[in-house]
Amino acid sequence: MSTLAGDLARVLGDVEAMQQLYAEDISWTLPTSLGRIGGTHEGKDAVIAFNKISLAAYDKSAGTHVEIHDELNGEGDSSLARFTVRSTVRATGEGYENEYVLLVRARDGKITEVVEYLDTLKVMHYEGLRKFLPAIPGVTVA
Repeated sequence: MSTLAGDLARVLGDVEAMQQLYAEDISWTLPTSLGRIGGTHEGKDAVIAFNKISLAAYDKSAGTHVEIHDELNGEGDSSLARFTVRSTVRATGEGYENEYVLLVRARDGKITEVVEYLDTLKVMHYEGLRKFLPAIPGVTVA
């Protein structure tokens, strides 16, 4: 079974492929504990800009590896994917691993809303990500 949530998870790390799935009026919401990148990003341009900022912390040449654990269709045009992401932190070469859940809503086959859940405390366990997040204006990490 393939869902839009699963399709988005499978192309995570490839902003060009990700944006092909987006409606113009997409919104993407993350936990506010992620500082400036947390909260809701509204509109395709804002979501793509957020994608580029958040993915810049990872070594693109090492790739992003996604292991899907669950992929579910909800009612109407909603779907959910739970998956593990493995990548490499660009600043330090640390191997990154974290579990995510994406709740996706769509219209006419395009994603209109993403609500992302992840272990934000685990993100701060990576030295290279602690260094990356403070470089984003408005984010303070002790």
